[in-house]
Amino acid sequence: MTQVGIAIVESENRFLVGVRSEKTTLAGYHEFPGGKQQHGENSSQTAIRECKEETGLEVAAIRLLHQTLFLYEHGEVQLDFWLCELCSSAQGKTLQAPWQWIPRKHLPLLKFPPANAEIIEQLTTGIDSPDGRTRRGEFD
Repeated sequence: MTQVGIAIVESENRFLVGVRSEKTTLAGYHEFPGGKQQHGENSSQTAIRECKEETGLEVAAIRLLHQTLFLYEHGEVQLDFWLCELCSSAQGKTLQAPWQWIPRKHLPLLKFPPANAEIIEQLTTGIDSPDGRTRRGEFD
């Protein structure tokens, strides 16, 4: 099984989203920054490292939003989705293609891999707060 750390970077009610290149599995699908966990890393460290490598933005992992196991044709993956915030050094940086800021309400309109269905639902209907309750109705 492949362990994957994914950075869900939110800023001003928008999320950092890219499009997978034609050279990769699931080419053309939208994605959040993330990738395979390296030896000695935990999934939050992976999310932070991958976000920096892929987008050039430094982030801090705040908390685990969602974890799922998913079986694709190419293998089984465990996806750990981490809510992240931009570090002060990343504020105002210009993004390079294929990365862009997508408003929350547009996430369901994009073509994400099937394993992302639950996190897209969670992001568009409410994010669990630290006290365990789900905030709803404040994401329009």
